[in-house]
Amino acid sequence: MITPAPTPGHGILIERALILLLIGALGYACVEIILPFLVPFIWALILAVSTWPYYLKVADWLGGRRGLAAVALTLGMLLLFVMPAFDAFDSVTHYLPYLSKTVAQLSALDPNQPPDWVAQLPLVGTKLDETLRTGKLNSFLSPEKVRPILTAGAGWLLQQGAGLALAALHIVLAVILAGLLYANGETASATAERVALRIGGPSGIQALRVAGLTVRGVSLGVIGTALLQAVLSGVGFALAGVPGAGILGLLCFLAATLQIGTGIIWIPTAIWLAHQDSEGWAAFTVAWGIFINVIDNFIKPYLIGKTSPLPFLLILVGVIGGLLAWGFVGIFLGTTLLAVAYTVFLAWLEPPGSGNAVSSR
Repeated sequence: MITPAPTPGHGILIERALILLLIGALGYACVEIILPFLVPFIWALILAVSTWPYYLKVADWLGGRRGLAAVALTLGMLLLFVMPAFDAFDSVTHYLPYLSKTVAQLSALDPNQPPDWVAQLPLVGTKLDETLRTGKLNSFLSPEKVRPILTAGAGWLLQQGAGLALAALHIVLAVILAGLLYANGETASATAERVALRIGGPSGIQALRVAGLTVRGVSLGVIGTALLQAVLSGVGFALAGVPGAGILGLLCFLAATLQIGTGIIWIPTAIWLAHQDSEGWAAFTVAWGIFINVIDNFIKPYLIGKTSPLPFLLILVGVIGGLLAWGFVGIFLGTTLLAVAYTVFLAWLEPPGSGNAVSSR
């Protein structure tokens, strides 16, 4: 006669429930503790993974002294990222009086009597001036309708400036954390590989490597695109006769790197040009800035695709979708998550026991 297996008593069930409850409470508490540092820590991981090959080169130049290399690279990144961030914030605050004055002047304009610079706008100036003077757009350009739009635009610029200051603080903490990751890079890498191997076996290791390649590819795409935008912006500022065109180009590089957009630099610059009675160059600056921002959506995925094993379409979706979902960090997260999912999917398609790893380009 088969004796049924004994069922656990109520005491054992209660003990297991308490253990699960304690584990859940511990996990929740850990998440609450880590949450304020989550964004800087993600940035630290991105910085450490992206610059790890350069860190090894610096360590070799310093005779294998990795601690000194970590300190040197950390200080270098602080100078590279943080100082321009605070300079950009100072530049934005400098233009605030011009911004408020321009909003007040534009709000008080009579749409039937446009200023002289409207007729001087390239291509559309003459036609727009005639249309305004005939009163055909009065219903759309009344002060009651224009003022909220201008106020909203000014508020957007202020919000971007505040976001730039917050991003600078995040970068300071992220760079410091990245320096700590340099010092413990091998240990962290070995731990990550053990976790990946435990979860997915050889496919997990391959997915981890693809994630690392993707992060480096995204870094190349972001920095390469930001550099191109900075050069083009600087050329545009120089053509318009803006003083300090090189400095403004550097600030555009920082704004493009942080994905805030170069508009935070060239919109106040265009406003300043308009105040200097250079309305034509102000219009050129706006048109040039829009062109620079548009090409960003095509050049960045292309540069990322040079090193990432993802197909170009998935890179494009990862960059744009990640940016819309999570902001700047979403460019890295979106593309990296798609890369890992794509790798796991290809590994799943492989027949059992084939031993073929997912290939990278």
